Amino acid sequence: MRARAQPAAAVPLTAMLLLALRADGQAIQDSRCYLMNGGAVESFFVSEDTPVGSVIGTLSVNGDPDEAQGDITLRLQERGAAVGIAPGTKNLTLLRTLDREEKRGPSNVYVNVRCDRRHTSDPSFIIPVSVRVWDVNDNAPVWSGAPYRVRLSELTAVGSRVLPALRATDADQPGPHATIHYSVLPGENSEYFGFANELDSVLVVKKPLDFETLNNFTIRLRAQDQGTPPLHNDTQLHVEVLDADDQNPKFTHDHYTALLPEDAVVGTLLETSPGPISAFDQDVGINAPLYYSSSGDNRDLLSVDRDSGRVAVTKILLEQQHLPVTVVIKATQVDNADRYALATLSVSRLRRATNLAVRFSQRAYHATVPEDAAPGSVLLMLNTEPEVPRNVRENPLQFYVSDRSFLDKFAINSAGEVLLRRPLDYETADSYNYQVMVTDGVANDTASINITVTNVNEWEPRFRYPQYEFRVEGGADSAAAGLLPVGKLDVFDGDSPDTVSLTLRGADATMFYMNDAGEMFLKAEALSALNSSTLHVVATAVDSGTPPRQTSVPVVVHVSARLAAGGARGVLGAFAAALAALALLVCALLAYIYRVRRAKQSVSSAQTKSGFVSHEKPRSPAPAPPALAAANSGSLLSVSAGASTILANSTSSLNLPADTLPTTGTTRSALGRQSQRFPGKSKVAPQPPAALMSDHLHAAPGRSGVAWPSSTIPARVKKLSWDERDATDQDDYDNEKGSPRALDATNPALHDHMNLTVYF
Repeated sequence: MRARAQPAAAVPLTAMLLLALRADGQAIQDSRCYLMNGGAVESFFVSEDTPVGSVIGTLSVNGDPDEAQGDITLRLQERGAAVGIAPGTKNLTLLRTLDREEKRGPSNVYVNVRCDRRHTSDPSFIIPVSVRVWDVNDNAPVWSGAPYRVRLSELTAVGSRVLPALRATDADQPGPHATIHYSVLPGENSEYFGFANELDSVLVVKKPLDFETLNNFTIRLRAQDQGTPPLHNDTQLHVEVLDADDQNPKFTHDHYTALLPEDAVVGTLLETSPGPISAFDQDVGINAPLYYSSSGDNRDLLSVDRDSGRVAVTKILLEQQHLPVTVVIKATQVDNADRYALATLSVSRLRRATNLAVRFSQRAYHATVPEDAAPGSVLLMLNTEPEVPRNVRENPLQFYVSDRSFLDKFAINSAGEVLLRRPLDYETADSYNYQVMVTDGVANDTASINITVTNVNEWEPRFRYPQYEFRVEGGADSAAAGLLPVGKLDVFDGDSPDTVSLTLRGADATMFYMNDAGEMFLKAEALSALNSSTLHVVATAVDSGTPPRQTSVPVVVHVSARLAAGGARGVLGAFAAALAALALLVCALLAYIYRVRRAKQSVSSAQTKSGFVSHEKPRSPAPAPPALAAANSGSLLSVSAGASTILANSTSSLNLPADTLPTTGTTRSALGRQSQRFPGKSKVAPQPPAALMSDHLHAAPGRSGVAWPSSTIPARVKKLSWDERDATDQDDYDNEKGSPRALDATNPALHDHMNLTVYF
């Protein structure tokens, strides 16, 4: 009984053990709410400009969160978080704006996602979720304290720092989005300022300031970050230039005149012309007060009022015997004695003969002077009128010019002649214009002077180098372009308006092309005629001046081995083509001779069979072919004889029947000799007898063995091609047999085929 009860009691225990093991296996296999990647935290990265409502990521959690058939439930533990989970999904959505700078929203988000297993009593799983925000370039640089104003003295040195407070900031995170580049925008007066370094806001002076030219202006500044795309911000800088004492005073006129009355006494005030003596400070902003005084050797002749500049007669002036005299007037700044100006005052005696007042004979004087005029030359004459005798006009004429620079090049003597003091240069200045004044101490007059400088071709064209040497690389296949670049010749002419033209000279000049810029090219078609790897030409530069001048330099061009080989192959190819054409012509002539002889043989056989005698005319159903007619006329005999003789030196022969040979005179004997050289039907011709070869081979055995047979070329033609023979050498008879030559120049048949004989 016990033995049987033990198994019965063990059954429930075993079943319970199996159920427990099965339950443990299910617990181990249930991976819901676990992360798929095996991690414990979910991390997401999102740009700060992501729109609200966008899905920023999907939770990689095991299980299905569907509300109807899902097996897990997902929800956030935090309330009011910037992110949320859409119901029934694993999607993490954005609920509020993010901002890396934390101005419009949080820069990072940390939340906990709670995952519950449905249909179980298991505790919830907590999944930490981290959302990190990427920075984007959403902030433009901002100028601090803009717009800006600055006051600078016109004496501010170039390179001086302008405004230390100049600065811009960028709210983006450190990096390219917050890196600022500074610049001055192009525009009017922008050349006066610039940033010392584009990454630094230090603004410096780039160009000297001048109050008298420009005393206030505005420039635009830009601050731009390095984001993608970059953002920028512009502002204005208003500059006020302060006047400084950098200008000397200036008289209203450089020259004054005054007349001394006959009844003048000490202290008499003189009236000056062309106006009262006055000066002003050129520093307009300062406008320093001035005081006047006399200076120079004649300073004691006049008394000058310190404040007004009025001049009065002194005792020394009244005692002066030689008038006119010139006194230097000086205007000096009260606050700076180093700033002053000078003018001249000419004092003359007043004469009652006012009808003798001097004046120019014309209002404008013109002169045209070549630039190579020698110093001391008289350029023009300033004629004045009326013509007054020397004894009547006591005071000599004096001339004054409006600009002191006149004396750098010219001078005017007391006779009114304008003289050249220093050489002229057309390239420096081509005209000069001045105002001139003349005075005789009583009256004065003004006129204008215009001096025009004409250009002279003074300079020859100058090459940069005394000799040019180039090398042309490349292969023959590069000649397809038509022109192969060689190099450039640089030439300059010192006469500015002249143009220079370049030409090439020499035996090899036709192989090159040169454009207006001096660039040389080798013609591709010249490669076929190239017989040397070094080409020599002379480049000549001629200017357009009058008279034209020219300069030449040698130019050496080395052609690479590949191009030279390509040219040689082109020459060989052309020679081979010529030989092929000659061979075709020989073959065609041989075929023609063979057909004519066969046709003649057939006709002769037909005449024999029909019983015609030589003086009878056979009937023919059709006219004979032109070739056959020419053969019957005797012309073919000359050609056939010549061609047969030529065949004697060829590598093949024709089997010509004896009855087809001509039966008259020398031609028969010549062909008889030919028949001996063609025994049977041999295809290889033996060495021809020396008697049949042209006699020039005997005279010069060193020449080529290829020659025309002597019996096939008229003596007149042979003398053109070979050596001249002696006049007593029986020109009309054969040397061996004493018979007339077969192809005498007087043979009518020869005239019909003269061209064929020569060109063959």
